[in-house]
Amino acid sequence: MKRYPLEIYQAPLDSILSGKKKVEIRTNNSYEAIRYDQLCPGDRIDFQVIAGPPFVGLDVIVPNALSVEVIDVRHYPDANSLLVAEGMQVLSNLCESLQEGVELLQSFHEYTEMIPIHGIFAIEIRPVS
Repeated sequence: MKRYPLEIYQAPLDSILSGKKKVEIRTNNSYEAIRYDQLCPGDRIDFQVIAGPPFVGLDVIVPNALSVEVIDVRHYPDANSLLVAEGMQVLSNLCESLQEGVELLQSFHEYTEMIPIHGIFAIEIRPVS
């Protein structure tokens, strides 16, 4: 088992805590040390809350906000494939249509550039104490 620190905004963290959000969506990028293609079931992610959105940097405002266990990691070639397979609920009801969901994911910092290179990951998680 490995442990990884990972930045998150307060609203998605609240959705994880309430049980509504069970899948975190990420792609490998230049600003996080974690490589999502190396995550394994049983690994732990230690979420740290950052200011935003929008993306304003990685200044942590709440360290060690929540630890979660990785249940599964599913890799997709693009945002459309992920949303079709995982369902729109992985976006916490932020979007109505598949196209809006793809546009939302592509609006995240570096996702437009990085998804064609690395794909996109659906990381199934559960909080741990």
